[in-house]
Order: sequence, then C-alpha cells, then structure tokens
Amino acid sequence: KNFAKILENFHIRGKKVLDVACGEGTFAVEIAKQGFKVVGVDLSSEMLKFARKRAKEESISVVFLKKDMRELDFHEEFDIVTCWFDSLNYLLDYKDLKKTFEKVHEALKTGGAFLFDMNTVYGLLMANQEGPVYIQQDGKDIFEVQTIEFDLEESVATFYVTVFERKEEELWERFDEIHRERGYRVKEIASALSETGFVFSFYEDLL
Repeated sequence: KNFAKILENFHIRGKKVLDVACGEGTFAVEIAKQGFKVVGVDLSSEMLKFARKRAKEESISVVFLKKDMRELDFHEEFDIVTCWFDSLNYLLDYKDLKKTFEKVHEALKTGGAFLFDMNTVYGLLMANQEGPVYIQQDGKDIFEVQTIEFDLEESVATFYVTVFERKEEELWERFDEIHRERGYRVKEIASALSETGFVFSFYEDLL
C-alpha cells in the first residue's frame, strides 16, 4: 500500500519493476501480487534461493537473477527501479554508489523512476546513540539484538547482530553477524544523482 501511495504522490506510472538488492524477495513478491511485472537481483545466491522459494510458495511469478548492483546490464527496460532496506549503504565507496546510480539510470526507460532509501551520516549517528536494539519477530521464536559502533571520521557504522532462534522447548540456536554501512550526506546523494542524469525528490524524511 505504501508503494502504491508513493507512485501516486509522484505521478509515477508503469508496471515493470527492477528490485535491486532484493534479498529474500519480500518486497518483490509483494508488489508482484499487486500486478507489477518484477525482476529481482541480488549478489547473494543464498538470498535468491529464499526469494525463489517465497515466490513459489505464494504461486507468484518473479524473475530472480544474481547480479552485482554496480554491474547491472539492463538497457531502458524498466519503468521503475527500487532499492530498499539501506542496501545502498553497503557501498562503502562513493565511487561505487555513483556507479550504481549510473547503471540504474541505464536500466530505466525514459521518464522512469528510481525509488530507494538510505541512512545518512546523521541517521547512523542517532542510531549509535540510542544504544542496543532488541527485536522480537511476530509469531516466531526469533529474538534479535543489534549494537552499533559508528566511526564518524569514516562515516561507517558497524552493526553487530546476534540472533537467537528456538529449536526446541529449552534449546536456542545462536547466530552472529557483522554488517558495515556507510552513511552518506544528503549533498553527496544529491550530487551522485545529478551527475548520473537523475532529477531527484525526497519522500517524507531523509535522516
């Protein structure tokens, strides 16, 4: 519903969508249910396996491909390109961000739209100051703890994620992950967009 609202607010039309860094396919499958023709790309074979399984279980047709967002090879094929869940922040080098924007622009039809979210330096700094985050997944015996260390000089946040999943009544399995995200300043994002051919707008807040 939020996706449809964004399209309506910005008068964006078209049904062919490329979802970049699609992960487990949550968003791609959801909008495919709404009638969009969707291609999802991700660098992780493991994530794509989950995405294909999700689409199959939902009896939804989505094409999933393994591709690096910095090396997309589509040419004027899509009305809309999306990239959610801070995926662009995993690009730690500004040159890679700009290269990705370039490839996205090439993938879009004339007049197409690129919709994405990102953490800025300020957003990551605030998250760092808030302390640990505790997440209980609805309806599942999964509990997640996130702590963040932020290097202001490098504008890079390191996320330490610990997940506990119940396997039996008194048995929990623990998984530990480390993620790194670079926070970009609004002017950096705006410059990268302008220099790669985009005209840009902000939707709601951009921390």
